[in-house]
Amino acid sequence: MSAMKRKTSIKEVAKAAGVSIASVSRVINSETGKVSPAVRTRVEKAIADLNYRPNWIGQALRGQTNNTYAMVISSIQNNFFSSVAWEIESRLNDRGAAMLLFNSNEDAALQERCLKEVRSRQVAGVFMLCALDSPQLHAIAGQTPMIFINRKVPSLPDVPFIGIDDRSAAMELARAILQEHEGEIALVSGPQSSATSRARLDGFRAEFEARNRPVADESIKEAELSMESGYACAVALLEDRRRYSAIVCGNDQIAYGVYRRCRELGLSIPVETAIYGFDDNPLNQWLAPWLNTVRVPYREYAEAAIGVMDKLHKGDAVGPTILPYDLVLRR
Repeated sequence: MSAMKRKTSIKEVAKAAGVSIASVSRVINSETGKVSPAVRTRVEKAIADLNYRPNWIGQALRGQTNNTYAMVISSIQNNFFSSVAWEIESRLNDRGAAMLLFNSNEDAALQERCLKEVRSRQVAGVFMLCALDSPQLHAIAGQTPMIFINRKVPSLPDVPFIGIDDRSAAMELARAILQEHEGEIALVSGPQSSATSRARLDGFRAEFEARNRPVADESIKEAELSMESGYACAVALLEDRRRYSAIVCGNDQIAYGVYRRCRELGLSIPVETAIYGFDDNPLNQWLAPWLNTVRVPYREYAEAAIGVMDKLHKGDAVGPTILPYDLVLRR
């Protein structure tokens, strides 16, 4: 891993960018207005090319960072995501630290605005819960300790990732579905712009095909990670009174929307149609006893995130953290 190589110095960055060490320092510390856009661009490129990582401990001792962290969450309306955020904030509060919360709403442009604000705050670290690839993400990754949670960004492989093996989990869930259902199956995936959604869809399709039960193309829909989008996809899937023995969803939010449409059509869940989700939102045990899903350990996500952030501040090499998952088959 690059983190294990000899560390690049700020002097080397300055030389590569053709600027002074002071200019590099101003860019790193987000001192807007003190360097020209052209200089900032050259410095950010040199930081990325040389994989430069500032000495966060030294900056903290000089008062250049504080005890405030930032989290950018893709959707505060998703109960699973908000549970992860709450757990991380709770652990930071226990340490006397604070957390700023930003909601990107799965919008790259809005995420850019959030990250510009994060950079101006000189936070001690950034937790990205389901990040989108964007220029500001690359810029801040070279300046501030950052962790990806639940979704990788392939163009930034050196940023530590915390999650599960989504493809493996989808394949295991697919095997369980095939054991229970002999009829036709439909798939409502999450957005394929997301590495997590792609891995889940790939796992489902690979296992169904390996068992000689491939899902027809017309029975596969792509949804946003929301109830409304899940509902719209279910409307399309179930038109002309078409029926499925099981509908497999990319996450629980999508599954909630699918469930509503099925109930509008008078379908008995799970007798006539079983619905499968992913994540096991904490509210499921109270409100969705019909939902079969994959339990993703949100508390363990939080514990791992704090531990990895500590290692980043120490300058330790950190690889991906792959956590265990469980199938929740409520039937």
